[in-house]
Amino acid sequence: MKVTPSRNCFLGILSCLGWMILSSTTHAKEPDRIEIQSDRRVAFGWQTALLQNPTGGEKFASSAFVHPFCTPAGFVCTTVQPSDHLHHLGLWWPWKFVEVDGKKFNTWEIQEGQGAHVARSVKTLSSDPKKSEWEFHNETVIKPQGAEPRVAINETARVTLTLGADATMLDLSLQQKAAGAPVTITAYRYSGFSWRGPASWNKDNSTMTTSGGKGRDDANGTLARWLMVSGPTPKGTATVLIMSAAEKQAGTPEKLRVWDSKMHDGAPFVNFNPVMNQPLPLDDAHAAVSHRRYRVIAADRTIDANAAEAEWKKWIAE
Repeated sequence: MKVTPSRNCFLGILSCLGWMILSSTTHAKEPDRIEIQSDRRVAFGWQTALLQNPTGGEKFASSAFVHPFCTPAGFVCTTVQPSDHLHHLGLWWPWKFVEVDGKKFNTWEIQEGQGAHVARSVKTLSSDPKKSEWEFHNETVIKPQGAEPRVAINETARVTLTLGADATMLDLSLQQKAAGAPVTITAYRYSGFSWRGPASWNKDNSTMTTSGGKGRDDANGTLARWLMVSGPTPKGTATVLIMSAAEKQAGTPEKLRVWDSKMHDGAPFVNFNPVMNQPLPLDDAHAAVSHRRYRVIAADRTIDANAAEAEWKKWIAE
């Protein structure tokens, strides 16, 4: 394992273009980031400390998100701080609202100053050249008016990154527990596990398909086991397939919050939301919020619906 002393923090390490099939890999733990590199190009990043000099000012300083997440050919499949939503951060999963002691706190729009989902520590479990595994410890912090910030939720995220010849795969197992007082995850139209896709993809050059046979303009609010978006890259076509294990974990798929063609030109924003229609207590009896699993695949090819369904069935049986 080679430790890279670079302190590149954010915008300077975004481009993965030109990264070819894995020939040599380095694992680097930065003061502010975990990075997986191949041929000196970043293929995966996890933000372990607050962003330095974020766009929009310090109120947008964030951590606990994945960016970049690249295909093996080097196409960057995530976007951070897009101009329309400066709090959108690649792959990330804060709750919109949490309720503690009868009061609601917005932990999604961090610029509101009510709370945030924050990275605290990382334990490396495996650092094989083609398969890395970590245990991320994160917190949901709330900021009651007139009082000191406090931890509302403790999170353990087991994360595995697998580098293949034509696809990069990310497995995430999220377990959350109330840190003290009982927590309720408030119902809202968007909340939880989310992806902001490539800035170059839009309604005209990309397609969206769900496990329910829906597309970009009719997927919002529907149940889905998986969703995928395909679009162009400088070298061909890429597909991002996001799969949820909620049907197995909680007995029902999650609902989707997506942008249609009329919203932001159909930019790829996808949210798997277990509380779209009802609030849920954060406890072991409600696995829909306390025990969640996802797999995200970034492939240098088009994936059709039959192949996506087969991938989901194989994964859910593991």
